Amino acid sequence: MSSTMTSPNTSIPITKMVNDLFLQWLSLPDTRTTLSSALNSVRTNSKMPEPIVYSKIYTNRIGGFSKSQHFDSPPVSPVPRTTSSPRYTSSNNFSIGDTTPGISNNNNNDAPKQRSSKKIYTDNITPTTDQQPVTTEKFSTPQLTKPDIVPTSATSSTYVSPNRVLPSTTTTTTTTPSKPSQQTPVLQPPSNAIRDQSPKTNNISYEGFDNNKPSPNANTTKTTVSSNEQISRPMPTPSFVPQTTPTVIKQEQKQKVAENIPKFYFPNGKLTATSTNETILVKQLRQVKEELFLPKHDKLHLEDFGKLAQLTGLSLYWKAPLFRACVHDCLGPKVTITPSTTINYSQYESFWTKVCKNNHDNALKFIYVLIHSLSSTSYPMNRQYLTLDDWDYLVQDIIDTHPGLKFLREAKEFHSRYIKTVVARVYYNCNRSWTMKLTVQELRRSNFLQTFDRLEQEDDINRIHDYFSYEHFYVIYCKFWELDADHDLYISRDDLAKHCNGAISNKMIDRIFSGAVSSSSNMKEGKMSYSEFVWFLISEEDKRSPTSIEYWFRCMDIDGDGILSMFELDYFYQEQVHKMEIYGIEYMPFEDCICQMLDLVKPEEANKIRLKDLKRCKLTNVFFDTFFNLEKYLNNEQKDPFSNLKDPDSPELSDWVKYAEGEYDNLTHEDGGNDNLDDGNYDEDFEDEDHEVEEVTSKRLANNAVSPPQRLGGSELNNKIDDLEDELKRWKD
Repeated sequence: MSSTMTSPNTSIPITKMVNDLFLQWLSLPDTRTTLSSALNSVRTNSKMPEPIVYSKIYTNRIGGFSKSQHFDSPPVSPVPRTTSSPRYTSSNNFSIGDTTPGISNNNNNDAPKQRSSKKIYTDNITPTTDQQPVTTEKFSTPQLTKPDIVPTSATSSTYVSPNRVLPSTTTTTTTTPSKPSQQTPVLQPPSNAIRDQSPKTNNISYEGFDNNKPSPNANTTKTTVSSNEQISRPMPTPSFVPQTTPTVIKQEQKQKVAENIPKFYFPNGKLTATSTNETILVKQLRQVKEELFLPKHDKLHLEDFGKLAQLTGLSLYWKAPLFRACVHDCLGPKVTITPSTTINYSQYESFWTKVCKNNHDNALKFIYVLIHSLSSTSYPMNRQYLTLDDWDYLVQDIIDTHPGLKFLREAKEFHSRYIKTVVARVYYNCNRSWTMKLTVQELRRSNFLQTFDRLEQEDDINRIHDYFSYEHFYVIYCKFWELDADHDLYISRDDLAKHCNGAISNKMIDRIFSGAVSSSSNMKEGKMSYSEFVWFLISEEDKRSPTSIEYWFRCMDIDGDGILSMFELDYFYQEQVHKMEIYGIEYMPFEDCICQMLDLVKPEEANKIRLKDLKRCKLTNVFFDTFFNLEKYLNNEQKDPFSNLKDPDSPELSDWVKYAEGEYDNLTHEDGGNDNLDDGNYDEDFEDEDHEVEEVTSKRLANNAVSPPQRLGGSELNNKIDDLEDELKRWKD
């Protein structure tokens, strides 16, 4: 078949040429027979078949065959070369055998010729049609070899790579071709080594070659390969070698930078040096042993734990939960604690060491002690939050031992009400997540532990406005008692509508009972408990505190999207307009009102008021009163604009504290009978008779609320009780 000629400018891919060469070699009659026999020999570990003698084939410069060959496959597509081609030489001849493994080219020279790093192409190729025997290498494993186009003057060469080593010496024998077999073996694809066309061979090393003079009369030729010789295929030279060292250095530098960042988040409290903690613990235990356990003969009662708490760096009123937790830790949680229960030094040392080891600050210690002071609880003991039921023993001990509550100590009917009031106020101010689970993070951010320590310093508990004030408890409970008509300790929707003479709009009351601020079961039934009323009253009277702003924002956000839209504001304002029309009061249109409110709040996004906008505003009480409290809205409209100016010399009091102080004065001195109660410590300044009347009134209230009435002797006291009841009825009307 004649060769096809193409112009020098036509480019043919090298892969097509290699593919055509492989197909031509595969179409030879003896190729399939040799491959099949070699594969069977490898599988059966039998003797390898005799190699086949292939005829020499010569090509001209452009790749065409010198003589038409009768192949069953298409002819080789010639590959034109240009001056820029790596294989182009002045002789316009090239050889593929130089780069094809497994084929050796023989020369008439006897001495081996050293090959340079660059590929050398032979000149003056004389085409011939004589078929000469060609030696093929026999490997320990079957290798697919391509037919080489060998010139007459080519130098026999062997390409050596350091990656392929023959374990033993192999002898190769050439014989005449045998008859083709009918069996067709499974062929492997050709090697990719021939694809390497790069003229740079810096990474390739060459060994010496054996050049044997061909003998046309010889039928067999033996070539011995030493076991130390390395025979391999040409590998493509990588044009780029990735540098991994700089990357590793960068990673190490990043790791070093990350390791140098100091720890800034301590969920369980910031740790101090271990040696420092151990030193403080040993010092505390030694001081407690010397000053308490040794003088008390190694037995401490509940009243002794007050001084023990002070010696360990805690305040006085840690004593009750600390004692109970120590007893439960040493004797078991089911033990019954009596006034005769005692703790020895070894028990306390074991307990306090465990507390200090696992809890690094007072917030963690407080939660741990309160949880383990309980006899039984439905919550896990290893939790780091407090529920509403964990505070009973702590507040009860304050009632029993604080000098400012000695008059409440006798009215045991009010103890549970006072405990609920204190706990509700603690969660109102500290539980910012509204989950009714006070976490250690919330406890650290609040002022409760500082206020709790002040109980030891203040004998007058009413000077502590946060949480524990008796005056505040008195005002809250009296307001609750007013609204609770059936005295079942629950307020219905109709009862709440009477608050402040019906000043709160009906739409807002519906929102309160809809579950916007509480999802308790009794609220779903339309009943408000005492703890929920505490939240309502404080939020109503102090609309500038963070919890109060969140309380009313939840109520006004009808769709729950976190935005007070114009529709929601208009929804609440229309009821205010309706009331003002009934009372004959001139009102502003909604458009004018909303302009004032937007100027007051100054929201970041136009016509959309978010919670953060209200918390940034200083007059949120005016904003909320405008939409659901008509009485306070009218007071704000008529108020002196300079009334909000603060006196720099007087301490700043919250709206709730001002309201509680005023209401307490109104409740206790409505007729102005006692004028000497400005000092605050009224239990010492009261007249004996007035103090006795107050105690009787408190007991009377308590008996009606939580216990059956108790008869008190003395006609004078009974007359005073009757007078007080008349005053209370007149005050309620």
